[in-house]
Amino acid sequence: MKETDPRLSSKPGEIRPDPDAYISSVLARYELPAGPDSPPEKAAAELSRAIRQWAGRYLVEIQFVGSYARGTRILGSTDIDILAALGPRTPMDPGKLYEHCFAWLKCHSFTPKRRRASIGLEFHGLAIDIIPAKQEWGASGDYQLFTTERQRVVRTNFTTHRKIVEKSGRQREIRALKIWRENHHLVFPSFYLELVVIDALRNRPADLLAGNVEVVLKYLRDIFPGVPIRDPANPENLVSDDLLGHERLAIGDAAGESLKQDFWNQVLW
Repeated sequence: MKETDPRLSSKPGEIRPDPDAYISSVLARYELPAGPDSPPEKAAAELSRAIRQWAGRYLVEIQFVGSYARGTRILGSTDIDILAALGPRTPMDPGKLYEHCFAWLKCHSFTPKRRRASIGLEFHGLAIDIIPAKQEWGASGDYQLFTTERQRVVRTNFTTHRKIVEKSGRQREIRALKIWRENHHLVFPSFYLELVVIDALRNRPADLLAGNVEVVLKYLRDIFPGVPIRDPANPENLVSDDLLGHERLAIGDAAGESLKQDFWNQVLW
């Protein structure tokens, strides 16, 4: 790909941004506020009262997980993910726990929607996902949760997920690929995407933003459709099973088309 489209420089004498600067400017447009005073955390604090009422004495903790906790959230995706963690003595298996939470929210004036492993809500204009989960014995950070598409229970650890992403230092590239995913209307679950970016960029320098994004696109085109990706918190979880074969091929095809473009603003915007 060439540097950037000359049409991005509309004023005489204006310096055309280099690829890294262009992608950084796109990332800035998709940046969202975070922290205790941010709209997502204020909404989550309010929702937490409802979660406590639902969970009762079985509640172990409420914590932020997902893209928000990992620092990879972008404008247009879920604003915040909330783990509603119940203890191992909870007298329900994770599937029944999910259904109980869904029904409770519906009966209390919320409008829940089923997601892969969460319950989606629109609350104060924000997209919030609640993940009902059951803690495993031993006071560990491992939780069992129910996946609606495959109708099965999986064990995972959200703290491990967060640490893997933080240690990788690839948050900028991950966010760029999430923007690319949204631009091209692709189905690509967030954590799956994050693991793919980390895998594609092993041993790559951290200061080559555009070059790294291009490397990931080549990985998606050439390698991704046939590579199994496992949950680092539980290798028995095949994260790549979250997509069907034709969905992985569609991602590879879209990456191939993006690599044919002459300018970065034809790839992500």
